Amino acid sequence: MIPLKFKQLTSEEQEWLDAYLDGTITPAEFEKFEKRLLEKPAFRKISRRYLSLDNSLNDLAGKVTALEWSAPETSRSPAGKIFSFVPLAAAAALAFVLGTAIMAWKNHADIPVVTSTDELREPASAQGFAVINSLYDITWKDEAASYREGDTLGAEAFRIESGTAEIQFFSGANMTVQGPAEIVLTSAWEASCHSGLVRMHVPPAARGFKLHAPSTEIVDLGTEFGLSVQNGKGHIEVFDGEISIRHQNEAQQLVTQGKALMLPEAGSPTSVELGKFTYPDAGEYKTKALEQERDAWENWLRHRENLAKDERLIAYYTFDKSMSSRIAEDIHLPRNADRDGSIVLADTVAGRWGKRQSALEFRHPGSRVRVNLPGTFQAFTFAAWVRIDSLDRRYNALFMGDGYENGEPHWQIRDDGTLMLSIMVDTSKPSIYKIDSAGRHKVYFSPKIWEPSMSGEWLHLASVYDPTARLVKHYLNGEEISTQEIPDTFVSKKLHIGNAEIGNWGDPFRKDPAFAIRNLNGCLDEMAIFNAALSNSEIAEIYRHSSAHKR
Repeated sequence: MIPLKFKQLTSEEQEWLDAYLDGTITPAEFEKFEKRLLEKPAFRKISRRYLSLDNSLNDLAGKVTALEWSAPETSRSPAGKIFSFVPLAAAAALAFVLGTAIMAWKNHADIPVVTSTDELREPASAQGFAVINSLYDITWKDEAASYREGDTLGAEAFRIESGTAEIQFFSGANMTVQGPAEIVLTSAWEASCHSGLVRMHVPPAARGFKLHAPSTEIVDLGTEFGLSVQNGKGHIEVFDGEISIRHQNEAQQLVTQGKALMLPEAGSPTSVELGKFTYPDAGEYKTKALEQERDAWENWLRHRENLAKDERLIAYYTFDKSMSSRIAEDIHLPRNADRDGSIVLADTVAGRWGKRQSALEFRHPGSRVRVNLPGTFQAFTFAAWVRIDSLDRRYNALFMGDGYENGEPHWQIRDDGTLMLSIMVDTSKPSIYKIDSAGRHKVYFSPKIWEPSMSGEWLHLASVYDPTARLVKHYLNGEEISTQEIPDTFVSKKLHIGNAEIGNWGDPFRKDPAFAIRNLNGCLDEMAIFNAALSNSEIAEIYRHSSAHKR
C-alpha cells in the first residue's frame, strides 16, 4: 500500500521531502537530503514515487505553462527555494529530474523549459538500465526496497533475503541471483556482487560485461558462468565459453569452460573442483513458477465454484465466455440469465491468469458492460480484480448505477489513485459538494491505491457499505486500508441497483453526455457484488484463493 511506503521513512526524511516540495528546505537540510539520496537507494526510490504521485499537478496542469530551474547562487538564498513558482505544481517533474538534481545544484546545469504536462512525465528509459524479468519466492532484506516484476533498475543496490530474481541488463546480459544476496548495479555493462549466488549468461552482443567480486574483476567474453561470494571470499565456475579475470593486482588470466577457481581475500586464485555450489537456473525456476501458477489456478476454480453458491451474492461476473460471445455471464447459482451483462465495445484480452482466462479491456470511451440487477438490498460489498493502465479521467468507473437514484451506488477510482464509494441518499436535496447540484450523497475515499509505476499490475479491490454498522471500508489485495463512519444524515438502509454499468457510466438522462464518459483505461477479469457487508476475513479469503501472485 502506497501510504505505508512513505511511512517507512524516518520522520527526518519525511520532513526533508515536505520541505523540498514547499520550497522551505534550508541549505544545511538539502545537503543532508542530498547525501541520503546518494547513500540509500530505498529512500531514493520512495522519494521518486512520492514526488511523482503529487495529485496537485493534476489540479494545476491547466495553469502550468512553463517550468524553470533556478540555478542557485553559490551562497544560496536563505529560503533555499528550488523553483521559480510554487514547487508543489512541479512534483511530477521532480520525479524525472531527481536523479540529476544534485548535479544541477552543484554545477548549475541548465534544465530544459517544460511546456506541457506530457513533458512532465518521466520516460521509462530515464529510470535505469536493467529490468526485473522474474521473481521467485522472494523475501526482501528491506521492505521499503522491495520490487515487482517489470520494475526498472538503475544505479542502486539490489538486496534479497531469500528466493531468486532474474535481472535483464539493457546490454543483453542476463543475471540470475539467489539470496541472501546483495548486487550493486553500476550500468548496463557493469555490476558488483557483494554476497550471494549469481549465474550470468552473456550473449555475443553483451561481450565485455563486467562483474566485480571482492578484489576481483570478471570480464565476460561471451559465456555462461557462476559466481559465489560469501564472507568476502569468491568462487567462480565457467559453464560455457570463457572469461577474463583480474584478481587484486595480479595479471589478467583466462578461465575456460569446465574450470573453477577459488578467489581468496589474500593471495592468488586456486583451481578447485566443479560442483561445489549449486547456482540458480532461471529455466528451472520458471518451470516451478508455472507449476505453482497451475496449482493456484486449480485452487481458484474450486474456490470460485463454492463462492458462486453464496446466497448473499447479487451477481458474480468472471468474463470467461466473453471471447465467444458478447455476454458477461453471471455465474451466481442458481443461474438467472436475466442478470447477465451485455458487453459493449469492451475488448477481450488475457486476464490475470494469462491465457487460461479472459478479461475485458475498457480502453474505448464507449466501452462498458450493461447490467440490470433489480431488488432491494441491505448492504453492499463490491469486489473486483482490476488492472489499471492509466487514470485518464477525473473519475474512472468500476460499477455505476445508471440514474444515481436514491439508494444506488457509484464505485470508481479518482485520477489521484484513490478508491471511491458513494450511495445516493436523497435526490431532492442539494449536494454537499455543489450547492446548485441536486442529490445528497457523500463520497468515501480510500488512501491512494495506485500510482503510475503500477501500470499493468493486477490489484484486488473491495469496498463495503454497511448501513447497520454505519461504516464504509476499503480494501487492497485482501487488506483493509480505511474505515469511515457514515454520518446519520447519510445513512441509506434501502439500497437499490437496477440498470447499471461495469467499467463506465452512461446515464441516458443526463443532459451533458460528456460528463458521463468514465471508462476505465484498464481491465476487469472478475467482479462480485454482495447483498451483505463481508468481514475482513472473508475478503482476505477471497483474495488468497483468487490471487495469481503476478503482474
